[in-house]
Amino acid sequence: MKKTALSERMYRLLADHIAEIEREKEPILKSLFSENAQTAMQSEAFFREYTDKLEKYLKNAEVRKDAADACPFSIIGSVVQIRDLEDSEIINCRIVLPYAGKSTGGLFDASCLSPMGQALLLNPPGSIVTVSTPAGQIRYEIISISVDDLDIGESDLSYYINRPKAALAD
Repeated sequence: MKKTALSERMYRLLADHIAEIEREKEPILKSLFSENAQTAMQSEAFFREYTDKLEKYLKNAEVRKDAADACPFSIIGSVVQIRDLEDSEIINCRIVLPYAGKSTGGLFDASCLSPMGQALLLNPPGSIVTVSTPAGQIRYEIISISVDDLDIGESDLSYYINRPKAALAD
């Protein structure tokens, strides 16, 4: 089997990214989903599958000096430029952790657990993805992916950690 070539910087970035996701997922799962076991299990499965796919990719990659220094697919924290295939609108979307603060600079934030985030994740430029919305299916083409300013977002868990017990019934 032919190995995928990655630059040293990109290999390191992806390896560090896996470690960062592993650190961040536990507080998110415990804080946000402690009230709903089914959501917690689905979210935990999502994070496990996501990091497993990245680890498998890195195991089948080789670091080469002449390799392209670009992320081969979208990851949490990347900025993905997409085109709506119905109206050709171009959108710049950052895939973030759940309940992350809002991005700046005209970016649209999509949680990695949202239909948009999940459709975009781990797909390369040129991919056509379909996002299920209440209004129906929307198809997007991934134009480009940038990890130059990789930011997975910092989840604001303070409300969930500090909420009064009476709020649990809401």
